[in-house]
Amino acid sequence: MKQLSLAIDLDRCIGCKTCVVACRNSHGLVDHENCMPGEIPYYLRVESERKGVYPNLSETSWVVPCQHCKNAACIKACKAEAIVKDAETGIVRILADKCAGGRDCIEACPYGVIQFDAAAGKAHKCDLCWDRVHMGEKPVCAEACMTDAIRFGEKEILKMQLEAEGKEIVMKMSAQSMLYFRTPV
Repeated sequence: MKQLSLAIDLDRCIGCKTCVVACRNSHGLVDHENCMPGEIPYYLRVESERKGVYPNLSETSWVVPCQHCKNAACIKACKAEAIVKDAETGIVRILADKCAGGRDCIEACPYGVIQFDAAAGKAHKCDLCWDRVHMGEKPVCAEACMTDAIRFGEKEILKMQLEAEGKEIVMKMSAQSMLYFRTPV
């Protein structure tokens, strides 16, 4: 089975959250009239880490989408069997028509990326823009990234490209299906 993945460039990501906004808008996650700050749903988030002491500070930012885990805990936790890993793409999806709203998947996810839509009574998450991918397009986050920090493709091919470019894959962050990389120092 091939695994479709995102490769996140830790040198290029500036934490601007353009990917987050593009994703929210593309998937209709935001009720602009009624949403309150801190309560806006998301399929991916941006995290960052600051190092150093003033005036020698540095900050590294990165995107955290669903990791489309190899042995996804959310699949095992879902009693309704509404979460599946696609054999062709490796994408982990929640089948909305089967979701019973039990929320066990939310508790099971070690990355905290599964959301719950209280109005619909269903869980939802990043599916790497399943519909777009099957039409030959990139996920919205990879397309919208202003700094080209997000690449999309088959994981093994992305790994080969990064190796050919002399990039270092950060293994601690790349334990699942997403890849995080940087230029070695």
